[in-house]
Amino acid sequence: MPITMPLRRPSTALALSILLTGMGSAVHAEKADRQQPLVVESDGKQSAQVDLARKLTVVSGNVSIAQGSMLIRADRVEVREPQDGVYNAVAYSWPSQQATFRQKRDRENEYIEAQADRIEYDGASEKVKFLGNAWLRMRRAGVVTDEASGAIITYDQKVDTVIFDGEAPTVKPGVVPGKVRLVFTPRSASAPAAASAAGSGASAAGAGQ
Repeated sequence: MPITMPLRRPSTALALSILLTGMGSAVHAEKADRQQPLVVESDGKQSAQVDLARKLTVVSGNVSIAQGSMLIRADRVEVREPQDGVYNAVAYSWPSQQATFRQKRDRENEYIEAQADRIEYDGASEKVKFLGNAWLRMRRAGVVTDEASGAIITYDQKVDTVIFDGEAPTVKPGVVPGKVRLVFTPRSASAPAAASAAGSGASAAGAGQ
């Protein structure tokens, strides 16, 4: 049964803050998404609990959060209403699979994708934070053109900025605290691959797929 809801700055030290303009444009989320309802849905095999007094909803079992083209998938989701009509959500990963995020950019056939151990969505500030072993990728016509990893990545939809933080309070074994890695692909190198993928009917894959 779907639950439909109409719809600051990281506290830790920043390792790196950049505006992704290497591909000729900033990271623009689909503008129409902001006016869409926030829909939380699960496969119904586990549970959904609603605490009216605390304005807290907890949904478990292959949960999805959708708002326009934005799609978050996770094992469990907590949704809170700190202000009337404003919603925050926290998505938790599966035991063996990270939570994922995908949203269309305000450009034709371009998407931003991410995955992390936990994803936090703030409806008031229009920020999405990816915490723990986080990866972020830009896709054009199904081809990864830019990618980055870090302990914490914050995607600010309002000002079209991505902030990478190498520090994290808790990380899984094998992750080096303080490390941020960015890979930018020149347009001339990515364009032929993108054209080939588009010609073969390839579609953009989900984050982490």
